[in-house]
Amino acid sequence: MLKHYKISLILIITSILLSAAEVAGQQFFPKGLTPEEKADYQHFIHTYEYGDKSTNPPSAPPRTPAEFEEAGGLILSWTAYSEELREIVRHAKKRVPVHIISNNATQVQSYLEAGDISMDNIFIQELPFNSVWVRDYGPQSVYLDGSDELAFVDWLYNRPHRPDDNMLPVNLAGELGYEVFQMTASPNRLVATGGNFMTDGHGTGFSSRLIMTENPGLTESQVDEIKHQYMGIDRYIKMDELPYDNISHLDMHMKLLDEETLLVAEFPEGISDGPYIENNLEYLLTNHQSSYERDFSVVRIPMVSAPNGNYPPQAHYRTFTNSLILNDLVLVPQYYNTTLNNEALEIYRQAMPGYDIVGINMENVIPASGAIHCITREIAAHNPIFIAHAPARMDTVEATEFSVKAEARSAAGIEKVSVWYSMASEEQFTQLPMEFDGETYSAAIPRLGCGEKVEYYISATDGSGKTIHKPLVAPANLYAFVFRGKEKDFSASKRVAAPQEEITFSFNGCLDHDLIEEITWNFGEDASPATAADKMEQEVFFATEGHKTITLIVNGEEIIREQYILVTGDTENVFNLAVDVQGQGSVNPAPGDYYYNEGSFAQLHAEASEGWTFDHWRILPDETTFNEPSLSLTIDQDMTAIAVFEQIATYVPRWESKFLFDVFPNPSRGLFTLVISPTPAPVNLQIFNMHGRRVHQEKISSTTWDKSIPINLQHEAAGVYFLRLDGEHGTHTKKIILR
Repeated sequence: MLKHYKISLILIITSILLSAAEVAGQQFFPKGLTPEEKADYQHFIHTYEYGDKSTNPPSAPPRTPAEFEEAGGLILSWTAYSEELREIVRHAKKRVPVHIISNNATQVQSYLEAGDISMDNIFIQELPFNSVWVRDYGPQSVYLDGSDELAFVDWLYNRPHRPDDNMLPVNLAGELGYEVFQMTASPNRLVATGGNFMTDGHGTGFSSRLIMTENPGLTESQVDEIKHQYMGIDRYIKMDELPYDNISHLDMHMKLLDEETLLVAEFPEGISDGPYIENNLEYLLTNHQSSYERDFSVVRIPMVSAPNGNYPPQAHYRTFTNSLILNDLVLVPQYYNTTLNNEALEIYRQAMPGYDIVGINMENVIPASGAIHCITREIAAHNPIFIAHAPARMDTVEATEFSVKAEARSAAGIEKVSVWYSMASEEQFTQLPMEFDGETYSAAIPRLGCGEKVEYYISATDGSGKTIHKPLVAPANLYAFVFRGKEKDFSASKRVAAPQEEITFSFNGCLDHDLIEEITWNFGEDASPATAADKMEQEVFFATEGHKTITLIVNGEEIIREQYILVTGDTENVFNLAVDVQGQGSVNPAPGDYYYNEGSFAQLHAEASEGWTFDHWRILPDETTFNEPSLSLTIDQDMTAIAVFEQIATYVPRWESKFLFDVFPNPSRGLFTLVISPTPAPVNLQIFNMHGRRVHQEKISSTTWDKSIPINLQHEAAGVYFLRLDGEHGTHTKKIILR
C-alpha cells in the first residue's frame, strides 16, 4: 500500500506541474533528463553543436564574479511554479530589475498584480524557452578584461530536447545588448550546468566531477583551459559526485557565502550522502585554501528528511544550500519541517549578519530536484568595483595598530579607498584614507584600547562617483578584531606610612573580562599596622597578554604604579597585590628579563617618584608551586621601595569576572555535553523549548576547569532549545539544536 501511495502522490504532483505548465503554454520538464532525453543523451553530448563567430573566447580571460558580489538583475523563466516564482519576484524586485522569460506577458502580469505585486522594476521578455531551470542553462555573467564590460558566457546545456533553453543566453544577450561568448562548438565545446558551478570571484571555481562525466571527449586539462579562456577560472576544484543526488549539482549541498566561508549540508552521521559529503569536505579543506591563502571557514546546515524520516534515495533532496544571494537579500528554501526551517534561517542570519534572510516554501518544487537557486539566475552589476581584502579574524592579536590592506579596481578608475572603523561599543565610525603604493591600498587603525573589539569595513569610490563597501552590506555587516596588550613598564614610588589613611587602588588596562574600576579601604583609628596590611591585600588577576594600571591615593596625593605582562599562550596569570605598611628592606640583584612560563616573557622596570628611591627589585621563582607569579610591594625603613615577583600556590577562579561555558556537539541528536569553568557556588541549569516549556533542570557545580556535564534530551522532539545557567556569575544562555 505504501508503494502505491508513493506512486499516486508522484502522479498527483506531476499532474499539478503539467497543469501549471499548460496554463503557461509550456511543456513541463523536470530538472533531470526525461526518459526520451536519456535515450538520445549519448548522441547529443558527443555530436550536438551550435553557435556562430561568438564561439571564440574573449581576447583575454575575463573575470567571473561571485554570487555574493553586487548584482544588477535577476532572470526567471515563468512556467510550472507560478506561486513560488511570484514570491521570489516579490522580494527580488526591491533589489534589482527582474527579467521574466515568458511567452504570455499578459498572463504573468495579471498573476503578479493579483498577488499585490506591481510591475515596477519587472520586465517581461517574450523569448522562446523550454523549462523553468534557468540556473542550468541561463547566461553566466563575466567581466571582460581591461574594460570590466558586462558580457554573457553560454555553455552547451545537456538536455537534448530543450533547444530553446540552450539558445536563451544568446537571445537574451540580444535583447539586453550584451556580448555573448559561446562554449558550444569545437574546439571549445563544453557541456555544463549552472547548478554545478560556483566561484569566489578571484578565479577559483568549484564543481562536482559531473563536469568530466558530461564531457567524455575532453581531458581534465582541456576542461580547465576552456574554463580559463571563457571565464577566467585559473583554479578549478572538482569534488566527487554523490551517489544519491540524482543530478550531481554542487548547489544541492554546498554554497559559498563569501570568499572564505563554505555552507555545507549535513546529514545525520552515516546516512544517505552524508559520508560522501564529509569526504569531499575533507578533501577540499586538506588540499585547498581560499584565494587569500587561508583555511576556509565551514558552516554546517542540516538536510531535511521526508515526513516519514527517510532520506535520499528514499526521499527528495530537501536542501537549504539551494538558496539565492541577491545583494543584501538571501532567499532560503523552506519545507514542511517548521523546526528545521527556523533553524536554517537562524544559521544564515548568524553566518551573514546584516542580510535580509527570507524563507520561501519549496516543498512543491523539490520533487523535481531543484529549489530557489535552480529556478533563478542573477545578472552581475554594471560598472563593478572589485575589492579584495583578507579580513581580520576575531582572534587577531595586534600590538599598537592594525594594518588594513586591500586591492581595489574599477574600469572607471578608483578615486579613493577608505577604511571605516569603530569600537564595538560605539556607533560612530571614523573614516581613515587608505594609501596606494602601486599595488595595494593600506591604512593602520590606531590602538583604541586594550581588549577592545574593533569593527571596520572598507569603501571604494570610482571615477563616476559610485561607491561599494566590503563587506557588501556594511555597515550592517562588519569585520572585527581585538586589540590586546603588550609588555610595558612597572613603576612604583612612595611609602604608605599610617594605617589610618584611606588608600584607593584603581585598576585599568587590557583584560579579557570585566574591568575592575576602583577598590577602596578605610582603616579605622584602632587599626594596627599588621591588621592594616592584612586588609590591604587584594587579589587581582590578569588575562592573557594583559596589563593593569594601579593607582594609590594617599592623603590626596596620587602615586602611580603600572605593571604590564606579556604572556604568549592561553595561561591565566594570578597576581596578589599586597602593600606592607610596616615595610622591610633587603638587598637584591639588579633588574633584568625573566621567562616565568615556558614560551612566555615578562620584562619589568622600576622607577621612583621625586624625593624617593626605588633601589632594587628581585624575582623569586618556585617551580614546586602552580607557577603563577604574584606581585608584592614593600617599603623599607629607609624609604626604599622594593618590588618582588614570587611564585605562589594561590588559585583565583575566573568566574569572579567572566563565566565560561560551551555545549557540544551542537547540533546534536539528543546527547549534549556542557563544559564549564569553575563556579563559586552551585549553578542552576535549565533548558527550555521554543514555547518556553522547561524540559530539563539540575544543579551543577565545578571546582576545576573544563568540567564535562552530560545532558540527555533524547526524549524531546527535534527543534531549537535554550540552555540557561543562573548563579552568582549572573545569567547566561545558549541556543542548542536537537535533531
